[in-house]
This record gives sequence, C-alpha cells and structure tokens, in this order.
Amino acid sequence: MGGFAKTQEIMKRVAITTFGCKVNQYESACIIEDFEKEGYVQVPFNEEADVYIVNSCTVTNRTDFKVRNAIRKALEQKKKNRDVKIAVTGCYAQLNRERIYKMGEVDVVVDNNHKDSIVDFLYKTETPLFVEDTSSFETFTEQNTANLLDRARAFIKIQDGCDYFCTYCTISYARGKPRSRKLEEVLKQVEVFLEKGYQEIVLTGVNLGLYGRDFAIDENLLCVLQELERYDKLKRVRLSSLEPQLINDELIDFFVQSEKICPHFHIPMQSGSDSVLKAMNRPYDTADFAGLINKLVKGIPNVAIGTDIILGFPTENDSLFQETIEFVESLPLVYAHIFPFSSRPGTQGALLKNNTPSNVVKERCSTIKHIFDSKKEKYIDALVENNVQISGIIESKNGKYWTALSDHYIRLFCKNEELEIGELFTGVVKNRLFDGVEVTV
Repeated sequence: MGGFAKTQEIMKRVAITTFGCKVNQYESACIIEDFEKEGYVQVPFNEEADVYIVNSCTVTNRTDFKVRNAIRKALEQKKKNRDVKIAVTGCYAQLNRERIYKMGEVDVVVDNNHKDSIVDFLYKTETPLFVEDTSSFETFTEQNTANLLDRARAFIKIQDGCDYFCTYCTISYARGKPRSRKLEEVLKQVEVFLEKGYQEIVLTGVNLGLYGRDFAIDENLLCVLQELERYDKLKRVRLSSLEPQLINDELIDFFVQSEKICPHFHIPMQSGSDSVLKAMNRPYDTADFAGLINKLVKGIPNVAIGTDIILGFPTENDSLFQETIEFVESLPLVYAHIFPFSSRPGTQGALLKNNTPSNVVKERCSTIKHIFDSKKEKYIDALVENNVQISGIIESKNGKYWTALSDHYIRLFCKNEELEIGELFTGVVKNRLFDGVEVTV
C-alpha cells in the first residue's frame, strides 16, 4: 500500500505577559497582532514559546518585583532552548535597561515609543535597541489592532505621556511628554472595532485629559467624544482615568447630554489633605475636587465615581490622615483603588524622610477600604430601591445568569435565554445578587 507522510508545519509561538494599565493592555494586543502577521500564534506565558515578551509597569515596588519574576521565567525557558527570544518593554524597561540586561540573556529591551517595532528588533536588526531617552519622544507612535481578548468592549489608546511630575510617580519619566493620536487615526481604529461587532469603546491614555494639547490645531478630548457620538453602531463610550483639573464645565455639559458616555468616571484624588496634595505636587486642592464631584453627581443621575488614594505618603501624619478620612466620608464616591505609598527611585518623593511604620500604613488602608465598602453598599442599595435602568455588554454566563459590567461600573446579572456574548442589553435593577445586582429586561 503506497502513500506518504504528511509533514505538519510547526507554528511559531509568541507569549506575552502584561502589567499595569489599560494603555499597556492595548499596546500588548497591537504587539501580538504584529507577530501574528509574521505567522506566529499566541500561547500562554507559562507554556513553551519561541518568543517571550514582558510588557512591564513600574507603578510600585511590588510591580517591579513581579516584572523581574516574569523576566526570570522567560530566562528559564531560554536555558532549555537557546533559540528562544526574549523582549522586555514598558515603563520598567524604560527606566531599568541596564538592570534587565544584567539579569541574563534578554535579547532586546524596547523603549515605550518603539513597541511597534519589536519584531524588527528581534529578527531584522543585528544589535539590541538602545533605549531612547523619553525627551526624544516627539510624536504619538501609531499602533493598531483588530483583535482583543475582551469580547465585550474594545480599548483604544489615544494619548501617551505626562508632564505633571507628581512627586510619587515615575510615569512622566517613563512615558515622556504628552503626545496625542491624530483624530482621523482614532476614528479609523474605532471603525475597525465596530466592524468586528464591538458596541462599547473604552478610550485610554497615560493622561487622557491631555489629549490634543500637543496639537497646533484646537483639538481636544471633547472633539473625540463629539465624533464618537455620531456612530450609530457605537452604543457606549467609557473613559479611563481622568485627572480632576482637566475636567472642565464644557466636558461636564457634554457628559450630561451624551447618549453614549457611561455614567461612570474614575477621577484620582490621591489624598484628602491639602497639605499632602501640595507635597505630592497635585495641581488642585480638596475644594476643587469636591466641587467637581458634586457637579457630576448633580448633573448625571446615579453616576458612579471612583478614585485613587495613596496612603502613607512621607508627609502624611495621623492628623493629615484624619483629614483624608473626613474628606472621603463627605463625598458621594462609590469605590476607590487604595495604594500604600511606594518610594520610587528618581522621584522627589523618594527624597522625603518617611517615619510612618508599614503596619500603620496598612491600618490606614484598611480604614479607608471599610469606608468605601460601605459607600458601594449604599450605592447598590439606591440602585435597587429606585429600580434604576442600567445596561451592559454581555461578557459570559455564570450558571443561570448572563453577566456584564454595567455602564454604572456595577456587575449585573440577568436571566434571559435570548441574550448572547457581546450583546448590549438594558434592564431594570430588581435586587442584589452575588457581587452586583439582578436585572430584568
């Protein structure tokens, strides 16, 4: 019996692990698509691959540790197979190139402005990239993708960089000056996602509110939102973190009348003490912040507002922490991301003497967390009591219930056999369920 053996082509494999913000998540999706165009398939980071990519973050010491651990795992794979390639990029890589190369045989460290060229650096150049200083970053680096892991919503990076130099933060050093994506390029990416069936877009940026400040023409975040409002296929627009001083009355007026903007905003506060805010080099005070929050709550029914808070900053004593407690309790906020202060090398905050024991900082974090746990409970109770109408894009099924992250940033559950993943639906809140609310259509 004649015949021949069919040789199966061995696929090239790429694995990526992503740390940090939604900007990094979007950039990782773009990086993977670049490799897929070269014939690679993506595999989990803990599996065997031909290329390992670490897209890093450096927001805290703990994050730095996790990044280095991921690099070591990739280096272990290289010990097993000398042909394995390793690329490290992102904010930790931007600030720690030499340290990364000293860890082992990392093939290339790629700066934040050249993530679109990782394939080239690995295979089409003879020497590793010298990480460029962020002062040389003049324009927004275009990266596009048609594929995202999230089937419910699409993230689009429209802005990069920050020049605020808050004393606790390295991002201004790691990302460079503010740079914005051209509006026509933003809309092209939006249209790609709409053709893919996405109905919710999340706009992201390192400092999103600075969008357009680097343009010679008069174009800003409001211009982007006004354009998005015109797309019939686009049902929801969600904004990532917005700095409070960049939310003006014109933006608020648009939020109030928009048919697409989700009634959910994340606005970093960082501290409820004017003294600490000044030491952090934050360009607002508690009165400014409270005025903004109250405007949003007054203008947008049932709006969900979240924030960031750093506790244990070197100048924060017990009295100033008490100011934060009282300020937080006075505000109609729903949730908070709470961080213990992490001294970052190269920042002004790292030069301040810190006498607060770690156990005290931990207690402060716990105190603020309990306050926000109560705030979220009261917010959900109000949604149930008032039978508020909310909507969401179906993400998955949890037993008998479809589940989604609602436009109000509350997990919702719904029994309806006609729904399917990726579908937008609107219903009325009926009662609490699991970690969210049950909705009837």
